Amino acid sequence: MSGKAVIKAAQMFTTTGQASRTSIVKEIVIGAGLGTALGFWWQTYHWDQAKKWQNYYSALELKRTGQA
Repeated sequence: MSGKAVIKAAQMFTTTGQASRTSIVKEIVIGAGLGTALGFWWQTYHWDQAKKWQNYYSALELKRTGQA
């Protein structure tokens, strides 16, 4: 890095070495939002898989008993 990139990177940190624009609340809210969204997606994926297998075994049972 050289020139403006170095200056911009150096300005992000205070003299103690900590980032100057951190917000714990903002990070918690973003993390909770992403966790909730991904958790909901994961759960609906598993619901769809369970429904698929339930339909498969229902059709297999109907086929085996000769009702279809």
